[in-house]
Amino acid sequence: MSETVSEDSGEGLPPSLFERERILLSIDNQLISLGLRLTLLLPAFSLFILLGAWAYDGSNPDWWESSIQPSVGQTFSFTLLILGTVVGVGWLLALGVHRYRIALSYSAFINEVKASEKRHQSIEALHGFDGMAHRIQKQLRMHSLSFSTVLLSCIGLSFVLLIGLGEPLGQNVFLASWGMFLLAVGFHMNTRQNRFNMVNKSGLLDAFQAPVHPSTLDGVFDDMIRTHLDPLLRSQYDELMRRIQGYIKRGVKHDFAREKVLMTLYRHYNGLDSKTVRLELEEVLKEEGADILMTDEAFSLELWLELIEHAQEQCPAFFRLVDRIEQDMEFGRPPALKDLVFEVDLENVVTKRANLFVFMHNLSNKSRTVVFRVQSPDFRPNQIAMRYQLAPGKEAWWSSETLPIAIEGNEDVLGKMTGLLRDGTMAWQTLLPERFGEATVSVRLEEVSGDLLIGRQINVNVRNEFRSILRRTVTLSTQVVGTLVIGLASVLELLEIFNI
Repeated sequence: MSETVSEDSGEGLPPSLFERERILLSIDNQLISLGLRLTLLLPAFSLFILLGAWAYDGSNPDWWESSIQPSVGQTFSFTLLILGTVVGVGWLLALGVHRYRIALSYSAFINEVKASEKRHQSIEALHGFDGMAHRIQKQLRMHSLSFSTVLLSCIGLSFVLLIGLGEPLGQNVFLASWGMFLLAVGFHMNTRQNRFNMVNKSGLLDAFQAPVHPSTLDGVFDDMIRTHLDPLLRSQYDELMRRIQGYIKRGVKHDFAREKVLMTLYRHYNGLDSKTVRLELEEVLKEEGADILMTDEAFSLELWLELIEHAQEQCPAFFRLVDRIEQDMEFGRPPALKDLVFEVDLENVVTKRANLFVFMHNLSNKSRTVVFRVQSPDFRPNQIAMRYQLAPGKEAWWSSETLPIAIEGNEDVLGKMTGLLRDGTMAWQTLLPERFGEATVSVRLEEVSGDLLIGRQINVNVRNEFRSILRRTVTLSTQVVGTLVIGLASVLELLEIFNI
């Protein structure tokens, strides 16, 4: 076992378990659940072939009788039945491998949780753990249910091969087996979301859904990244930040250093070269701290980019807002108000919920109180009013002159943006849509007296996610049709038993 594998597998994960999961995950991603997608291709092929076996029962195509049947000695229907059963067994094997990989991932997850308890860093107390554990256990149950249903169907088809489709019992068992195949497809479709593994550091992100988030971001990038980290990654992230804190240069505030590091990593995600990234990190960190961020295997640079990409997928409005402020500073554009920076953003397309982000920064030397108001008939809550006490700007972070992206010191976009975000106020509100279609959100910034300072109206499109609609439709239709077919087969067999 190589050193890298042992390092990636985690303190609580045995190397043999990690190696098995890694191999099966590679096969799973390339052939079974992703890539070739055998778990979807094989059942579709088998169901179609079995329908052909049912349709040609008692008759053969002319080309089969004249050319092939004399050689194989079997009817066209029976041959299709054998082929459909073989494909069904192949699907059963694919599901078995997939389910075994899920079981290994679950065992690795439990081992990691136990290891965190031994380190007195229990992740079970972190917010979001119970929901994530429930989704993982549900995945395991649905895989087991799907595998068991296909197993029963294959047993039924094997029985039909013995007695043939010509007998009423064989026909009814065939119908029930075909319905079970269809029902298993519906069960399996429920497992296509919330995928997880323990091989990759980011393998739990899809199974994690943040139950809550801060309404006002204190450390803007830090709070955004931490909100979307699963409990395992969050504990490792906090540990890394504690290590980095010991390498902050004298005279640099900890919150500024942390935000500067994350801002620099975000710029690297957007294309900033590694050499410049290193120089920017060394402005706030000692050389050893920069080495940890750039070369650490447990929390690699590639993982940082994955985390930023995941947060950007979840909250694109936040990063659009940051990018827009950054562009204004780079080109020296004046703020919307003379003494107040105000920016607001919301997703253009809303599916489950809308994330509204508002940034405010007082550029004057005096403290001021403003009221931020949101109104929309298309979202809940319909009205939001929040009062903010904006402290005077500690430094002139906003510049009316064009700025370079990165130079030595803080007189560049990275340094100015870091200070601006740290001293400003970033609000994050979640709006729940009440209907589909076009929707509007009105945003107002007012004085305490009610006088309007600035207002924006945002138009968005509320709709269902296509993949979710397709998955739910296929799941529901296959489960309903499969249940009806099984019920029909049971009724026909009861009628046959009682000679009705």
